[in-house]
Order: sequence, then structure tokens, then C-alpha cells
Amino acid sequence: MSIALNLALLAGSVALLMGVIAAVRYAGERFGWHAEVSRKTIHVAIGLYAMALPLLFDTRLPVVVLLLIALALMGWLRLPQVRTSGLGKAIHAVERRSLGDIWLALAIGFVFLQSEGEYIFYALPLAIITLSDTAAALTGSAYGRSRFAVEDGVKSWEGVVAFFMVSVIVAMAMLLLLTDAPRLNVVVLAFAIAAFGAIVEAVSWRGLDNLFVPICLQFFIKGYLFAEPMALALIALQFGVAVIAVAVIARRLALSVHASRAFVIAIFLFLGAGGPYGAVVPMFAIAAHLIARRRPCASPHCDLDFIATLCGAGLIWFFVGETIGPSALSFYNLGMAGMALGLLLVATGGRIAAGAVLTIAVGAGYIALLSLAPGHALHSPYLPLVAAASLLLVTALVLARTTWFDRWRAPRLGAVANLVPFAAYLATLGMQ
Repeated sequence: MSIALNLALLAGSVALLMGVIAAVRYAGERFGWHAEVSRKTIHVAIGLYAMALPLLFDTRLPVVVLLLIALALMGWLRLPQVRTSGLGKAIHAVERRSLGDIWLALAIGFVFLQSEGEYIFYALPLAIITLSDTAAALTGSAYGRSRFAVEDGVKSWEGVVAFFMVSVIVAMAMLLLLTDAPRLNVVVLAFAIAAFGAIVEAVSWRGLDNLFVPICLQFFIKGYLFAEPMALALIALQFGVAVIAVAVIARRLALSVHASRAFVIAIFLFLGAGGPYGAVVPMFAIAAHLIARRRPCASPHCDLDFIATLCGAGLIWFFVGETIGPSALSFYNLGMAGMALGLLLVATGGRIAAGAVLTIAVGAGYIALLSLAPGHALHSPYLPLVAAASLLLVTALVLARTTWFDRWRAPRLGAVANLVPFAAYLATLGMQ
């Protein structure tokens, strides 16, 4: 495809997006639409158009450029004067602390770049977040009676049921049309996708369902598209047992039901993305977080902040490793180990003696784990030295400024713990 045609498609795509937003705002004011209806109409339009991107562009670059333009546009629509009286009113008339539009654009980019040229891996997750999420939101707004708490707001079981039912229909239709999977697999997989997606949507907050649902479903579909029905049933059983088990012990850990379910989702996400080698250190970080809760956290939703940080860091590492270079699993594990160490140091209250012991123990555990790294993971002879530098940096900062980590604990620890590993990973790529 010529450069001129790509540029014309890019310009047309941006003009179409602006036109849809303007048309929805006009229709909403003209016919008195509920703000949620206007917002979800734009959501559906964006999702359906995004599903056509692999058919319009034959290379990755134009799609990446288009998504960057879309992100800039979404940021502009959030400006106070635009969101209250301009085009942004069609999206942001519903008052909520949400970055759902931003998360959706990022999710589209992630599943597009990770779809490996297989349209089903891209289109099905987007179709579900586009259609099923819209059905859940509108059903919950109009008919929701049985509600449950999520962070600062509520969702309804009626909305969850609507999400599940629409997802079954969408998944079954697309699997039949776009894959060669056996009919029995299609039926079982459609129900498994719908159930998993509904649970992820139910535990998401601040619009993060627009990010988590497509990405989690892509991992799930990639892993189990041609799995035997019994294997799918076993996964479903394991997931159900995990949800129940965590719910049972949630009270003893002083965890909310919402946070406990989110922890289960996070564990399955790490297992799906990195396998056992990629999940063991994040699970250790989760245990460290539960221990660190003995020291009060000033943030209003410390558990959810931790889950969001852990998953966000993991997705960034996965994206970087799969897109620009060799697998970054060993460097990602070092970042997770740094987070775990920082949380344990916070739990001790910044005691120097305990800090020294913990730093040595975590460092030794990480070096031992390196011997189990899969062959596709990027290695460096300097990785033990990088690990020492990274863990010592975490230790020094936490011991020197323990109280700084009482607020926004997870994001601050995540930034500190991943700084050295990320720089070292990029440097290792440059030396190859």
C-alpha cells in the first residue's frame, strides 16, 4: 500500500472519529439521550471501526500512528472547556473517575500488535469489549437492581448476566466463522470465554475493563483455542476453586471481596502470559503486599492500586519483550522481585538489619530462579550485577524514605523497582 494511501486512510479515520463524536453529541441533545447511551454509542463506533483496522492497513506502522493520534485526541477531549461544552461532552457527560477511553485505545494497540496476524486473536476480544460491555452498561443502568460494590462505585449482577449472554453469542458466531475449531470446542470455548470475560469485567474499576478484558481474553483465546473440552473444563474448575478459596480467606486477610477476586484474575493473567516462570515472582510480590498491609497505607484503595501496578508493569514488560526484542522474562522477574523486596522492607518499618537480610535473601532467590529461565528469555552475563544494583537501590530508597511509600505505595515501588531492569534490558539489546 502506498504512503499516500496510508496517509489518506489515516486522515479519513481521524475525520470519521471526530464526525461520529459530533453526530452523537447532536443526536443526544436533539433526542434527549441519556448520557450513558451517548457514551456507549461512541464506544461501539470506535470498537467496530477498530475491528476493521487489519483489513484497511497492511502494515503495523499506520495503525500505531493512528492510535497515537487517537490518544492525543482523547487527551484533548478531556480538557475542561472541551469536556463540558465541546465535543468531549458526548463522552464525559457521565461523571466518573475513569480513563476508559484511554484504556480502550491502549488495549486496541496491544491486542493488534500481539495478534500475530491471526484475525480471531484481535477481533474477538474487541468484539466482546465493544458489544458485551455496552450491553452490560446499558442493562445495568436501566434494569440493575442487585448491585455490588467496586472501589468507589457499584455494578449490577443484571449487567454481568447481560455481558455473559452477549459474549456467548458473539464468541460462538466468530469462532464458527473465523476458525477451524471443532464444533464441541466452539461451544465449550464460547461459554468459557464469556464466563472469564464477565468475571474480569465485574472486578475491573475506573474503566480498566476496557484494558483488562481484551488483553485477558486474547491470552485466554491464544492458549486454549484448540484445547480439548476436558482441558477447558479443568481450567474452569481450577478458576472457580481459586475464586471460592480466596473468598473464604479474604476476611482473615482483611481483603474486600472485590480485591480478592481481582487477585485471582491477576494470578491467572500472569500464568497465561509468562507460564510458571513468569508467575512465581509476581505471586511472591502478592504475598509481600499482604504482609506489608500490616503497615497502614494512606491511599484509599491500596489493594487495587497494587493489583493495577503489578498488572500494568507485567503488561509493559510483556509488550516490550514481544514487540521490540527477545523475551524480557528475566528482567521482568527482577522488577517484580524488587517490588516484593520493597514491600517486605516497608513491612519491617525500615529497619536496617532486617533490610540487609531481606536484600540478600531476595537476591539469592532471584539468582537461583535464573537457572530455571526458559531458553527464549534474554540473558546477560551481567544480570547478577544488574540484580544487585537494582535491589540495593530499592533497599536504599525504602530504608531512607520509608514514610514516602505510605501513600501511592505500589506505583512508587513499581517505578523504583523497574528502573534499573528496564535500562539494563535496553542496554543489553543495544549490545547484541
